[in-house]
Order: sequence, then C-alpha cells, then structure tokens
Amino acid sequence: MKAFLHIGTTNTGNQEKQGFLAKNFNKLLNQGFLYPKSLRVANRHWALVDMVLELIKDENLNLTQPEQVLKALKNPRLLQAIESFNKEKELHKDKTFIFSVEGCVWEFSSKKHIEILYAILKALGFDEIKLMVYFRDTLDYLNSHCSQDLKNNLGYYSGDFKPQDHPRKYIFDYKWICENYTEVFGENSLIVRLLREDYVGGTLLKDFTYHLGIKWDENFDLEQKRNESFNLLGMEIQKRLNEKDLNGQNFNSLLSISRKHFEGTKEARLKFKVQKELAKAYVDYFASSNEWVRAKYFPHKKSLFTPINWDDYKENATLKDIKEEDWDKIVDFFAEVIVSKNIIIQNLKNCNKN
Repeated sequence: MKAFLHIGTTNTGNQEKQGFLAKNFNKLLNQGFLYPKSLRVANRHWALVDMVLELIKDENLNLTQPEQVLKALKNPRLLQAIESFNKEKELHKDKTFIFSVEGCVWEFSSKKHIEILYAILKALGFDEIKLMVYFRDTLDYLNSHCSQDLKNNLGYYSGDFKPQDHPRKYIFDYKWICENYTEVFGENSLIVRLLREDYVGGTLLKDFTYHLGIKWDENFDLEQKRNESFNLLGMEIQKRLNEKDLNGQNFNSLLSISRKHFEGTKEARLKFKVQKELAKAYVDYFASSNEWVRAKYFPHKKSLFTPINWDDYKENATLKDIKEEDWDKIVDFFAEVIVSKNIIIQNLKNCNKN
C-alpha cells in the first residue's frame, strides 16, 4: 500500500490543509485517496506521534523487525486506534492513504524517533511512503512561534532564547530535518515545499493537492479554519493569563476566546516582530542550513527565501501604542468570558434540577 505523510513543519498552514482533507473526505475517496478517520486527533493523525513517544522509552525495542513494533505498545487508547485503523484499512486497500501531523517535526528531536515512525508505518502495512514538508522563512517562523508558544503554554517563550539555546532548535534546522528523514525513508522520499513561495496553482491548497497527485475540483469545500498569530493585544493578554498559572483550569476555553478576538491584524502597530538583534541572530545561525536546502532542492533559486532588508526591519515586540478601540476589544474579550461562564453555570444548575 502507498501512503503520503505530511510532517509539517509547524505553523505552515497545517490547520487549513488538515481541515481541507477532512471536509473533502468523500470527494478525495472518489479520486482514490483516503484521509483516515482513525488515528486522528482534531483532524491530525496525532496517534502516530503518540506511538513514537511511547515506544522511544522502550529500551528493548527491536527496530529490525518492524512488524513486531506495534506489539510493544501498552497504551489502551493507541491500541484501540490501531484496531480501528486496521478495520478502515481493510475497506480501502486499493486507496492511497494520506496522513498529516506536524507533530513529527515538533516532537521528534532525534533520528531514532524517525526510525520508530518508519517502523510503525511499515507495521501498519505501507511499503511505499512519500513524505511532504513545508518550510517557512526563518524570521517569519520565529515570529509565528512566539505567538504559538503563548498558545501552547509549555513554559517557555521563543523570544527569550538565542537560536543555539532554543528548546526545540531542531524545528528551525531544515537541513537536519531533510537529512534525517531521507536517511530513514529513502533519498527520494521527501517532497520539499516553501510556504508562500512558488505555489503550483497560486494557492497553498492547490500546491498541496498537486504534490499529492489530487486533481483539483472547483467544488472542493474550501471553508477552513486558519491558525493565525496573535496580534500584540493578544500576545500581552495571553502572556499574562499564562502567568496566572490557573493549573489548567479554563485554559482551553480562555484560549479559544483569546484567539477569536486577537488573532490576526492588518495594522502595523499591532503586528508582532521580535527584536532586531534576535531576528538577525536566528537568520544568521540557520543560514547555512537554509543554503544546504536551497542547493539540494531548489538549485534554480538564488536564495531559499527572500533576503531581508535589515535597514527596513522595524522590531515591534511590545505594545506601545494603545488606542481607544483597543480598549473596546479588550472589554469585548472579557465580556465574552463572563457570558460564556454564566452559560456554563446556568447549564450546570439546569442539570442539577433534572
């Protein structure tokens, strides 16, 4: 069986791609492609990542026999996911499977992680595996992750680290990603694409489907949610909510409301940009990695990404210019928080009455 595995990277339109694949399930099936419903968590096949993260802790794991790897899993949820997948696989053996989970890039910090992933896919029945990855301009990637770090609330903030000290330095190292995945999956296994650069068909989704071999259908459902970065209002508010350390209580519901009110902006004063010194440090540190990717996958380009004019770069890492309408947006946010909590309380009261 053949499979495509889209591995990320993070913050490269994954929510849009995954939403597209999920919403157009039947149309893709008619073209001979299956976006499996099993192994999914919120449209992403995160069960594959969780399997790897469990198995890498097994010191006795034998990767020379891939068919035995899944037998080492103990987590009931993952075992149930595999059982569900096997049933789905039996119904669609003639289809090309598509998996998408940016957690591969986000979580896998060693070659062994990738070797386990390969063994899992082999054990699931795939003998032909193609990988796809989208890379993003290093500075845009850094700016985006400063916002994402506040959403993830994992206890660190990218803007606090020099590139060599970043807790997930490997997600910025595109050479490392390409080398390790091709060493495990095969030299010709990897399709490398660039975010917002040279799209086939002019859009991200048309580029994505083209490289999967999907014929574009003007009747595809294109109404997808997108994960946009916080504007500076959102950055300041979410940072302070995180610092309150609510022990997980209400975090997801508050984040959902924050995203609704503070994602995206067309105003330069509200657009987050890391400090110039840090921005240059990241671009310089990963320049050789990017040049390696350019030479190998995009030899026709003079540079992997559009060069930055540092004379024009204006850092904007903190909120300095507050206008009256900003206060209205902040009040709207807290008003929705209050309303949503009142609804929950009322629903609980109604349940108790019943």
